[in-house]
Parts: sequence; C-alpha cells; structure tokens
Amino acid sequence: MKKEDFRQKAHSVLDEIVDHIAEIEKKADKASDDMKKEYSKKLERLKEIKLDLTKKLEDYEGMTESRWDVVKDSFSEFMDRVNKAWHDSYNKASSAFKK
Repeated sequence: MKKEDFRQKAHSVLDEIVDHIAEIEKKADKASDDMKKEYSKKLERLKEIKLDLTKKLEDYEGMTESRWDVVKDSFSEFMDRVNKAWHDSYNKASSAFKK
C-alpha cells in the first residue's frame, strides 16, 4: 500500500465512523432508557475506534517516506482491523434499535 493510498483509505474510514456515530446518537435520543444503556457501550466502542484511527493518522502525517516503507504492512493490518471492528460495533449498536 502506498502512503497516499493509506491516507485516503484512513480518512474515508474515519469519515464513515464519524457519520455512523452521529446517526446512532440521533437514534439514541429517541430510545428508551433501557435501550440507551444497551447501545451506549457499543457507541463508546465506536468512539474508541475513531480515537485509535485518529492517533494513527497523526502518526502517519509526520512519517517520512523511508519510515513508511518500514511500517506500511503494520498500518495496512491496522486499517483492516479497524474497518472490521467498527463495522461489527456499528452493526451491534444498530441491532439494539431493532429490539
């Protein structure tokens, strides 16, 4: 993965996470107290994922091209894990509203 490809992918995933957090928070405002408790933990997990990705992006922005060559595989694996984790968390939080 090229450095610029990573940056674009990371920003795209981050934008999706932010949008989904906002969507869930809107639904949460209309939910019962029991439902709010149930998805609150899931929403917090999405926020943790967002924070982790934001920190990685900050690390990335200051990285030289030669350093990127050394760490690109770990960044790629990190992005795959983040993508899976946030989709799982979002789906679980969304399913709480269907009960």
